[in-house]
Amino acid sequence: MSPGGAKAPSRRRSPAPAAASRAGRPPLAAGPVHRSRTWIAWAIVAAVLTISMLYLTRSVLTILSASAVVAWLLDRPVTALQGRGLSRELSIVVIGGALTLVLVAVLVGVLPHATRQLAELGGNIQPYIQTAATRLGPVVEQAERRFNVDLPVDFQELGRLAPTYLQKLSPDVKAWIQATLKSAASGGLSVVLSLLSFSLLPLFTFFLLRDWPHLVRSGLGLVPTRAQPVVRRLGAEIDDRLIGWVRGQLTVALVLGVVYSVGLVISGIDLAVTVGLLGGVLFLVPFIGPLVTGVLAVALCVLKFGLDWHVVVVLATFIVGQALEGSLLTPWLVGDRVGLHPLVVMVAVLVGGNVFGIIGIVVAVPLTAALAVVGIWLLGEWRQSTTFTGG
Repeated sequence: MSPGGAKAPSRRRSPAPAAASRAGRPPLAAGPVHRSRTWIAWAIVAAVLTISMLYLTRSVLTILSASAVVAWLLDRPVTALQGRGLSRELSIVVIGGALTLVLVAVLVGVLPHATRQLAELGGNIQPYIQTAATRLGPVVEQAERRFNVDLPVDFQELGRLAPTYLQKLSPDVKAWIQATLKSAASGGLSVVLSLLSFSLLPLFTFFLLRDWPHLVRSGLGLVPTRAQPVVRRLGAEIDDRLIGWVRGQLTVALVLGVVYSVGLVISGIDLAVTVGLLGGVLFLVPFIGPLVTGVLAVALCVLKFGLDWHVVVVLATFIVGQALEGSLLTPWLVGDRVGLHPLVVMVAVLVGGNVFGIIGIVVAVPLTAALAVVGIWLLGEWRQSTTFTGG
C-alpha cells in the first residue's frame, strides 16, 4: 500500500529472453536449417532412384551408349553427303550400307580362312609340340640346372590339352546358332530381351544419327546463355581432337594389319593372316596389343619351325611394324591430335586399366584428351583472374 492509502501499481518485469524464446516463435535460424535438411533428403532420394534406374536399365543403356558413339563417328560423313544434296536419311542409308558391305566382305574373306587354318593347326599340333620338345627340351633343362629354378614347361601336358583349346577356338557357326537358340528357348524373357536389344543397335544408331544436330542444339540450349560460347568452343575443340584421333588410329590399325599379315605370310607360320589382322586390331589397345600379338606369333613360329631363321622373320616383322608406326604412320596420320605427353598417356592407360579393365584401357586416351581441353581452359581462366594477377 502507498502512504496515501492508494494501491501502488504493480511493476511487471519483462520475461527473460530464454523464456520468451521457449514460449514464442522458434529461432530465426530454424527455418533455413529445416529447408536445407529437406533439400538434402530429397537429393538423396533422387540419387538413389537415379542409380536404381541406371542399374535396372544397364543393358539398354549399354546399347544406347554404343549407338551414340557410332552416331558421333558417322555424323561428319553423313553431314558431308548431306551437303552434296542428299537428304539426311538417304545419307545415313548410303553410309550404313557401305559399312555393312565392308564388314560382310571382311567376315566372308577372313572367317573361312581362319577356320580352315585353325583346323590345319589342330591336325598338326601334336607333331609341332613333339618338335618343340625335341628342340627346346634340352634348352629348358640346361636353364633349370644353370639357374637352379623349376620352369613350368611340360610339353606332354601341352600336347594333351592343346587340341581341346584349339577346338574351342575354332568357330562353328552352325553350333553357335543352335546354342544361341537353345539358350533363348530355355533362358526365358531376359535372354530374348538381350538379343532384341542387341538387334536394335542399328535402329538406335539410325534415329540418333538422324536427329544428331537437333540433339546437339537441344543440349546446348540447356546451358546458360552467358556460358554457351565457351561450351560451344570447348565442345568443337574436343570433337576435332577426338574425331581426328579415332580416324588416325583406325587407319594406322588397318595399315599395320596389312604389314603384319604380309610379314607373317613370308615367315610361313600358321594363322599368318589372322594373327596379322589381330595385331592391327589390338593396336587400338595401347602398349598391350602389339606385345600380345608378338608373343602369339613367336609361339606359333616356334611350334612349327623351332628356333631358326623363321623366328627372326617374325621378330623383324613386328620390329618393322612398330618402327613404321612410330616414325611415319602415327606422326603422319595421327600427329599430335590428342595433345598429350607420352608419360600422361601411359599413366592414363594404367589408371584406366586398373579401374575399368580392357574398356578403360581403350577409352583412357580419348577421355584424358577431352579432360585436358577443359583443364587448359580452366588454367587460362585462373591465370586471368584477379586472384592470380593480384589486380
